[in-house]
Amino acid sequence: MRPDQATAWYRRMSAVYALGTWTLLGSLVFFGRKQSKPAGGELEEKDVSISEIIEPPKGFYMETIVTYKEDFIPITDKIINYLKSWTGGPGPKS
Repeated sequence: MRPDQATAWYRRMSAVYALGTWTLLGSLVFFGRKQSKPAGGELEEKDVSISEIIEPPKGFYMETIVTYKEDFIPITDKIINYLKSWTGGPGPKS
């Protein structure tokens, strides 16, 4: 490889690396700020008395509350049913 080709390749790869780095940092800042604000107003707080807590959590502790819709169908089931409809398998159960 000639020196002028190597220099051009090095500059191109440096630009690609810089673009990827700035994209990563920008997305981290964007999603970090987006997640710090609760969506849809205030979060509801749980009423937990001290007597209910057997042992205090040690280290990192997180609790997740998942609420599903009444007629919720997971996206994986929708995809599987769609693929079954193309392959001639049994479709969704009605």
